[in-house]
Amino acid sequence: MPHPLVPADGVAAPPRFMRSVVRRRADARPPVEPAVAELAAAHGYHEPQCPPGLDSRLWCFRHHRRMRLSGRHGNARLWCPHCAPVPSSKVVVGVLCAADRCRMAARCDVYGVPLCGGECLERIAAGTAVRPEHCPLRVIAYRSEIGFVILACFPRGQSVQLKWWMPFALSPETVRLRWPKLRRGRGQPHAAHVTDWVLAYWLRQLARVHVPFIMRPVVRAIIRWENRKGPCPWEPTTLQWVLSRVPPRRDPRRRQRGGAPQIQRSA
Repeated sequence: MPHPLVPADGVAAPPRFMRSVVRRRADARPPVEPAVAELAAAHGYHEPQCPPGLDSRLWCFRHHRRMRLSGRHGNARLWCPHCAPVPSSKVVVGVLCAADRCRMAARCDVYGVPLCGGECLERIAAGTAVRPEHCPLRVIAYRSEIGFVILACFPRGQSVQLKWWMPFALSPETVRLRWPKLRRGRGQPHAAHVTDWVLAYWLRQLARVHVPFIMRPVVRAIIRWENRKGPCPWEPTTLQWVLSRVPPRRDPRRRQRGGAPQIQRSA
């Protein structure tokens, strides 16, 4: 009696597989410059390949490691722990006032608390709460190829939001990163404070994937600093340098209640 999967003529039917829920990535492999490829071929370097038996869509070609699948079934996503997300510059207001129930842009830095003016300062002195997610954990300034860049770290639950301002820029670029692990391995504790080592780890992540023309000079300085061959590449600062660039309010009557704007009528 013939096998149920093999017909009588002896030609096996093509195998049937369930459709994969992992979508194909159009830009899975990063682009390689011709000069870099020639140099690698001259030295006999071969890029690590995907392990046998592993789907190539589950392999990070940038860091040469397996990607992780997180989320519920039908809404899962693939991500690599070493890949930093794409920074975004679609932020209209860089820093908001830290006082509770205030949506105005901050204009002064009072002991690390960004405030919009004297009214919110009096409210906080009277007992108004301060929103900790709008207070930076640490603010530094470092030199890049185009001038000094100011970087601030804001808490966002289990992650940290980094904002950096280019020279003479009003709106910052933002990216959200995870806290690094103190030691390698599964189940190891994560860092809870923005130390020099944590800052160096984040700057290396950004220099490796997305913003090299800003982060590469500071990473080279980090390497010299870690080898005790140079000073610390950054220095502590405040957000006052950034908040002073905020333009004045367009309508001074915006905060006044009951003040109707004047309408100019033609003669």
